[in-house]
Amino acid sequence: MTVSSATWCPAIELDETQINLILKAEVPGVKIKDLHIHAEPESLSIAGVHPKDKTEAQQELIPSQLHYGELECNIPLPVKIKVEAISAELINGVLTITMPKLDAAGIGNF
Repeated sequence: MTVSSATWCPAIELDETQINLILKAEVPGVKIKDLHIHAEPESLSIAGVHPKDKTEAQQELIPSQLHYGELECNIPLPVKIKVEAISAELINGVLTITMPKLDAAGIGNF
């Protein structure tokens, strides 16, 4: 299977606590330096690239089910977030983005 130039979106999960929205995205093989996270009060976008490292001596014997190339995902959020207070970490191929909810700070919705 040849590497497709199509943009792909990672598998995601969005959970809510009393004070945070927590998004997890599966991005195995992607390095944190190759990811770009952009937050707005009502949405989040993740973009990046997962390059395919393959030597000329390697031949693909079965079609790859792994995603390579450009990734991009836009996620509408169910509540507004404090954009300046989000944090992200990448551990074992899982990107976790913690987003404090705007109304949890006592500010209320707009």
